[in-house]
Amino acid sequence: MSETLIVRGRYADRTFIPDGPLPDAAGSAELVISPGTPKSGRSIADAFGTAKVLRSGDEILAQVRAERDEWGDR
Repeated sequence: MSETLIVRGRYADRTFIPDGPLPDAAGSAELVISPGTPKSGRSIADAFGTAKVLRSGDEILAQVRAERDEWGDR
């Protein structure tokens, strides 16, 4: 093998799972594991309806239109 190859993937349960197909090459290899960020187990949907002040769709639309009008013709 004349060039270094990087095979990306993840390591879980003592098994390496590549993101794509493995190269058709041979040579020495080493596995470097970078700690990932733990998943929070929460969804973006959990944030819906948690604002201190809820606004109606009409209020949001009015704000967006006002901000767009401030831009003028660009």
